[in-house]
Amino acid sequence: MQNKNIYNIFNIVIVFAMTMFFSCQSIKKKKQSYSISEETPIAEVFEVNLKYTDSGRLAAILKTPKILDFSNKDFAYFEFPEGVVLDIIDKEGKVSVVRSDYAISYKQTGLIDMRGNVDIKTADSTHLQAQQLYWDQNINWIFTDQPYKSYLPDGTINEADGFDANQDFTILNSRINDGVMFIKE
Repeated sequence: MQNKNIYNIFNIVIVFAMTMFFSCQSIKKKKQSYSISEETPIAEVFEVNLKYTDSGRLAAILKTPKILDFSNKDFAYFEFPEGVVLDIIDKEGKVSVVRSDYAISYKQTGLIDMRGNVDIKTADSTHLQAQQLYWDQNINWIFTDQPYKSYLPDGTINEADGFDANQDFTILNSRINDGVMFIKE
């Protein structure tokens, strides 16, 4: 009988020791799996259809296949490696559409860098094409030093090597222009 009790106690000690051994090992593995390099995003989001409202009014719709969140970096940013489509809706309900093949948005500066086939179609039928554009969200200003081409509703075509403008394109400063303008006699 005494041998049986010792045998049971021995089995209990072994089971307890094995449990402790494996549980410590799994904690170590969990800690290792949570260490994320700054080179990898903290989060990935797929098939985004984000609606932004301002005082209850739909102001913008962002669509993108993928967002990478690098807020774990010292200079945090969101990357849109497969491009974006942004519908901007004004107070009258008119829609302007911005597209690009790639975009990156910096949190600290409010600057958005759009690259590759950047295409803007405003609600008043102005059409602008460029390979790269920057949008400063803090001051609502758009600019580029890259060549661009614009088509205005009156048929005017403008090509230039850079511009800066307010978000509504009511102020436009263009550099080194070449284009076609129709003038009534």
